[in-house]
Amino acid sequence: MNLHTAMTVFVAVATAGGFAQAARQLRMSTTAVSRHVADLEQRLGVTLLRRTTRHVSLTEAGGRYLPRAAAVLEEIERINGEISAADAAPRGRLRITAPPAIGNDWLAPLAIDFIESHPQIELELDLSERLVDLVAEGYDAAIRAGPLASSSLIAHRIIELRYVLCASPDYLERRGTPRRPEDLRGHDCIHWRGGASDERWTFIKDGARITVPIRGRLLISNFAAAREAVVRGLGLAIRPLISVQDDLEAGRLVPVMPDYELDPDSLSLVRPATPFEPSKLRLFMDFITEALRRQARSEADPIALHPEGEMGDRGGAPVLR
Repeated sequence: MNLHTAMTVFVAVATAGGFAQAARQLRMSTTAVSRHVADLEQRLGVTLLRRTTRHVSLTEAGGRYLPRAAAVLEEIERINGEISAADAAPRGRLRITAPPAIGNDWLAPLAIDFIESHPQIELELDLSERLVDLVAEGYDAAIRAGPLASSSLIAHRIIELRYVLCASPDYLERRGTPRRPEDLRGHDCIHWRGGASDERWTFIKDGARITVPIRGRLLISNFAAAREAVVRGLGLAIRPLISVQDDLEAGRLVPVMPDYELDPDSLSLVRPATPFEPSKLRLFMDFITEALRRQARSEADPIALHPEGEMGDRGGAPVLR
C-alpha cells in the first residue's frame, strides 16, 4: 500500500462526503477509492468512515485523523514545491573534476566566466590526474577526454578534438620539413605522456594507418608547457587544434604534413545516473559546451592558413575531418 496515496484518497472522500464524488475528483474508479480507504483502515487498525448506501460520515477516530492527515499532505506538497522551486533557480555548490591538462588551459578560464555570470552558484573545480569516483566522493560531474570506459555514468559529448602536427618556422628552417611519417625519425618530437603510445605516433592516409617511432628530449603532460616548447622551436608536436589556433594564425607555428590525418578525440562530461539532472549542472554543461563549440567552430583549416604557394617547402597540415 502506498501510504501517501491512501491518505490523499481518505482526505478527498471525507472532504467530498462520498466515494463517488472523490473518485471523480481524483480521476479514479469508485472501486479503487474504496480499496485505498479500506487499506488505510486496515493499516491503522481503526474504522475511519461510516458507510451507508447513501451517505459517508467520519467516525470518532476518523475525525481525529482527518485534520492531521490533511496537514501532513499539505506539508508534503509545500516541501516538494520548495525543492522544485529551488532547483528551478540554480544555486548552491557544484563539484566538477577534470584532468589538469584540460582544466588549466580550457576549463579554468570558463569557470571564472561561469561564476561571474551565476553568483548564486559556488563552483569547486578539482584538477586531478586520478580517476575520481563521482558517487563515492560526492562530485556532480567529471570532464574526460578520449574514449569512455563502459559504466553506469551518463555521458554528454562536448566537442570533437581535432589535432594538428605543427612546428615553429625557426625549427623547420633549421631541421627541414618532414614530408612523410618516416621522416620523423630524424626529428625532435615533443610527445605527450599518456600511456603505451608515448613514443609512437600514428598517421592515416587513404585509410591505411602508419605508426612510426619518435624521439625527443621532452615528454610532458601539460598543455601550456607543450605549446611553449613547440613555439620556442624545441621540436615537432601534435597538439589539439583548439589550443594552437591563435599560434597558427599568427605564424608562430606552422602546420606540417598536409597529406596525413590523425585520429580525433572527444571531450565529454560524465555524471552519475540520477533520475533528475540538477539544474545547476545543466547550466554549467550548457555554458562550457557552447563556449568550446563556438571556439571550435572558429577553427580555420590549418592548410588554409598557410597555402602551399606561400609556404614554399614547408608543406601544409594534417587535418582531422
